[in-house]
Amino acid sequence: MAESNSTNLQELRAAIPGGRVLEITTTTGCVVGCSYCPQEKFANRQRAVSRVKHLCLDDFKRCLARVPTAVDVSFAGYSEPWLNPDCTEMVEHAHMSGHGIRIFTTLVGMNRRDLGRLQALRFRVFVVHVFDDGAYMNSRLVRGKYLDLIRELVDSDIPSIRFLVLGEVHPDIAGIVPAGALVRTRPLSSRGGSVDSRIVETRPRVVGALTCAEERQYRNVLLPNGDVALCCMDFERRHVLGNLLRDEYQELFEGPVFREIADRMNGKDGFLLCRVCEFAEAKK
Repeated sequence: MAESNSTNLQELRAAIPGGRVLEITTTTGCVVGCSYCPQEKFANRQRAVSRVKHLCLDDFKRCLARVPTAVDVSFAGYSEPWLNPDCTEMVEHAHMSGHGIRIFTTLVGMNRRDLGRLQALRFRVFVVHVFDDGAYMNSRLVRGKYLDLIRELVDSDIPSIRFLVLGEVHPDIAGIVPAGALVRTRPLSSRGGSVDSRIVETRPRVVGALTCAEERQYRNVLLPNGDVALCCMDFERRHVLGNLLRDEYQELFEGPVFREIADRMNGKDGFLLCRVCEFAEAKK
């Protein structure tokens, strides 16, 4: 990676604030087809416990009503958020409810009307994951309307917007996004060992007590049926903290699942996804 791109990546990471976050997985299943995303494993696990494919707007509102406004709402999760047609209205509702908003999207499923509505809002960060040259993503989705949307975003007045590509940018996008605004990187996370090891090798297990470098145990993921998974690495639903359709937000961190996670982070025996996560660090 060139020095300028390394600098851009550091700036992007610095631009993403800390604090508690609820990530929203708006749908089960994703057509974007990133090879470094264990989407199929998530979809298979999720379908085994729920027939709900899309997070419906009313359920989203019910879940969010249980979440303190100090918790940011991030439209990212385990699939492309805008594959759910209600995503923009969910963003608007979360914003009007007083939550800080974070966006991580490939733009697939978004249209110009959505973009117009989003431009009226403010975001903590707005990251556009643009398509690569086909090495990792389904580049057949790069068509006229997608390119038009990229152009509009480049010309928009969204101050927090960033453009990210994992690998080399698609040639049709290279002439649209200014080189200085594009952050290039490579797949860095195995998602707790869920990604094909030929793409991202699983890290050696951390033994004993550990900590999460970014406290991702408080950056949880809401699933379409209301379940809440531990974090963005838990694609296989290994640690489900509760369900926001029935549980209060604070109860997620007082229940037996989270208490067991905390004990295992402190060195107790038993399965813990964090042990093979790139964000885990041995406790000193």
